[in-house]
Amino acid sequence: MVRWWFGNRWPDAPWPAGYPLVVSPVVSRHGAPARDRGAGRLPPPLVVATGVVVAVVALVGLAGQAVRGNRTVGVQVASHTVHDARLDDAFYQCLDVQAHSLVTPGQPVELVDDLADLITLLKAVGSWVTIADHPASAVARLSLQDGVSGGGACLGTVVVARVPGPGGTTRVRVGTGAAVPGHGPPPAPPL
Repeated sequence: MVRWWFGNRWPDAPWPAGYPLVVSPVVSRHGAPARDRGAGRLPPPLVVATGVVVAVVALVGLAGQAVRGNRTVGVQVASHTVHDARLDDAFYQCLDVQAHSLVTPGQPVELVDDLADLITLLKAVGSWVTIADHPASAVARLSLQDGVSGGGACLGTVVVARVPGPGGTTRVRVGTGAAVPGHGPPPAPPL
């Protein structure tokens, strides 16, 4: 016997002959509606062709990156790049030695300069210099002086310390102990 809803009551009678039975779609053994075997699938030749295209694009991309990487390594080991890197190292080492001749680690200093020279000075002495909390507590004001000719310059640049003296005077000292011949900043590294 089937219970069916008719109006607002559940009569205990067999299903009326004029009403169709409501049937759910065919269900697979996992409980999901079963589909036709071919419905919603791509044709196998299209799947193979798409896979081949993806593989070719990937291989071309990998080969291009390998060539680019090889060129980058070639530029980095070229003799002129190695020379420029050694010159860059010598420049910053020279500035470091000159700064050490003016102040010792632990002494508070103030770094004053334009932005480009301030960055250069920080690259040279930023690992050991102590920055003063307040300008009045600094034992010296360090800066760079560009365009210097002579034997005591680092590619035409020297470290200068302005040390406050008695009565509001300022004594200017120039760093010593190292020199790199030439003029101008070191060449920029290749990208």
